[in-house]
Amino acid sequence: MKSLRPFSIPFISVLLCASIFFCEPSSGNSKTTADFTLKDFDSVVKTVDRNYIDKNIDRNRAYKDAAIFALISLPHALYIYPESYFKDREKYEEADDIFPGKNFKLSTDDKFVLFDPDYKEVEKIRDKKLKEEANRPKLTGQEVLKLVEREKVRKTVLSAKWEQTGFSKKDFDRILVYIEKNLQNYSTPPLKDPFAEEDPKDREPFSIKDVYLAAANGYLSSLDPHSQVFLKAAWEESMSKIQDGSFEGIGAILSGGGNKEVIVENPLEGRPAVNAGVRAGDVILAVDGKSVKGMILDKVVEKIKGKKGSKVSLTIRRKGVSGTLNIDVVRDTIEIKNISSKLIDGHEHIGYIKLTGFVKSENDPPVEREFVQQFRELEKQSQAKGTKLKALVLDLRNNPGGYLDLAIDLADMFITNGLIVSVKSPNRSPEDSNARDKDLTDLPVAILINAKSASASEIVASALKHHGRGLILGERSFGKATVQKLMPLPGNDAYFIKLTQSRYYAPSGNTIQVVGVQPDVDISGEEDGSFPFHYREENMWNHLPEVPTAAEEKSHFDVKRLSTWVKSNGQAEKFIQDHKNDPIKPDFQLIRSIDYVEALIQTGAKRK
Repeated sequence: MKSLRPFSIPFISVLLCASIFFCEPSSGNSKTTADFTLKDFDSVVKTVDRNYIDKNIDRNRAYKDAAIFALISLPHALYIYPESYFKDREKYEEADDIFPGKNFKLSTDDKFVLFDPDYKEVEKIRDKKLKEEANRPKLTGQEVLKLVEREKVRKTVLSAKWEQTGFSKKDFDRILVYIEKNLQNYSTPPLKDPFAEEDPKDREPFSIKDVYLAAANGYLSSLDPHSQVFLKAAWEESMSKIQDGSFEGIGAILSGGGNKEVIVENPLEGRPAVNAGVRAGDVILAVDGKSVKGMILDKVVEKIKGKKGSKVSLTIRRKGVSGTLNIDVVRDTIEIKNISSKLIDGHEHIGYIKLTGFVKSENDPPVEREFVQQFRELEKQSQAKGTKLKALVLDLRNNPGGYLDLAIDLADMFITNGLIVSVKSPNRSPEDSNARDKDLTDLPVAILINAKSASASEIVASALKHHGRGLILGERSFGKATVQKLMPLPGNDAYFIKLTQSRYYAPSGNTIQVVGVQPDVDISGEEDGSFPFHYREENMWNHLPEVPTAAEEKSHFDVKRLSTWVKSNGQAEKFIQDHKNDPIKPDFQLIRSIDYVEALIQTGAKRK
C-alpha cells in the first residue's frame, strides 16, 4: 500500500506569483493568534525525544539555539555569543558586519555574553553599505562560493566556541527569566522599517508567547532545517493557496531586492505584464511613483500585487533605452496549474509536460489522472500537426516536492517493474514501493532537473535514472532526502509540529540527501552556458549529513554518442542568439535540452 506521507518543501521560489508555492509558516518574529506557553515548549522537547529520527540529540546545542531564537525574536533584538568568540569577532567576520553596541553578562561566571547593538549606528552603517553594494558589479559564481565557504568556516568556529562554554538548559532558563523580567524594555523596535505598512490598531502586541514559540523553533532548528512548529491555521492557509492555484497580480517572475536591483527575470506569457510591454531584464525602479531602492523583494511583491482590474504603474529602466519608462499594468487573476503541457515549437513530435509540485487539490483531478489526460492530448495534437509523438520531456525544474504517493504513482507510469523508492527509519523495517501499474508509454523520456528540484521530484528523477527509463538533463538537484511527519502538538491542537523521522533511498541503495540527483548531461540554464552557484541542501546549516554511497550510479545512455550528434546537428545556440532580445527570455536550459531529445530520437535512444 502506497503511503500518504507528505514531504516538506525546503525553499520558496522568489516569484511575483509566490502565493502558488507552499510557504512554510515562519517562526521567530511572526505573530501568533493562539497561546503558546512554556508548557508547550516542553511538549515540543518531549515530542522530539519520542519521535525524532536521531535519538542522540545534542541537548546543549538545542537549548543554545532555543536561546538564540528567543533573543532575536524580540522587536528590539538581542544577540548572544560565546565570550571567546565575541572578543575575536574581527577574525571571522567582515569589518562592516561588526556593529557597535554594549555587551553584558547575566552572571560574572558566564562564558557567554549578551549583545545589544547601537541600532542608530547600525542604520548608518547599513545605509552606507547599501549604497556601496548597489554600485558593485554582480558577483561571479566563484565569488559567491567564497562567501558561502567563509560563512561556513565562521559557523564552524562559532559552534566549536559554543561547545566550549558548556551552555545548558539552566542557562536557557536564565535567558528566559531575563527576557520575562525585561520584556517591556525590548518590545518596541529601535528602528522604523521604512518600507513597513502602518500597523492596524488592533494588531496583537508582542508578548512572551512569541518568545516561547521562537525558542521552540530554535530548539528544532538545531536538529535540522526542516523540523518546525507552527500554527495549524497558518498551515491550512498555505495549503488553501496551493489548492487554489491562482493569485491576483501582473504575472511576472522577479529577482533581486535589498541591496540589489529588482529585475524582471521573466514576464509570463499571455499575462498582464508582458501584454503591457514589460520585458525580461527590465529593472523596476519604482512602483506607483514610490522608489523601491533598498526594499526587500517581498515588500516589492506586496506593492505590485493587488485586486483584479486595478492598475499598478511601474517605473522601469531598460538596457539600450535612454531615460526611464512608465508602464501601467492592469492586474488580473493569474492561474498557475500544477500540470501544464504543450508541443515544443518547431519540434511538434516532442511532447512537454511540466509539474510545478506534487500537491493535492480538491478542485483539480488527481495528479496521475491529469498527467495521463494531458499526455493523451499531446498525442492528439501531434497527430493534428501531421506527425506523431516521438519523445516526451518531463520538466521537474523548480519543483519543490510534495506528497510521496504522487511521486511514486508518476514514476510507476514509466517503470515496468522494480523498486521506485525505499523509506527507512531507525528501528523499523524499510518501506519499499515497487512499480506495479501498466506503463503509460514506451517513448523516449527526458527529465529536466535543476538546483530547485527537491524531495518528491528527486524521487521520480532518481527512479527513472536508475531503471534507465529517462535521460536526466540539467543541473544537480537540491538534495533533500529526509521525510517529515506532520502531527498536532500534544496539549495544544492549535499548533502542528513537523519532525524528521526517516530518509528515503533511491533504487540504487543510495540516499539523495545532500548529494542530490546527478544529471546524465549537464546543461546550463544561463545564456552564457555557465553554471553559477546555487543554494542547495548542503548549504543549509544543521542539515542531516549524507551517508556512504552503496553503489556508483552510472548512466544507462551513451552520452558520448548523444553529445557527438548534438555537436554536429544541434540548433540551440543559434536559436538562443536569434531570440536573446525577445520580450520573454528564452528558456535556455529547455532549448539546449531539446537538442539532446532529438539526439535520443535520431540515434534510436540506444543505451549502453
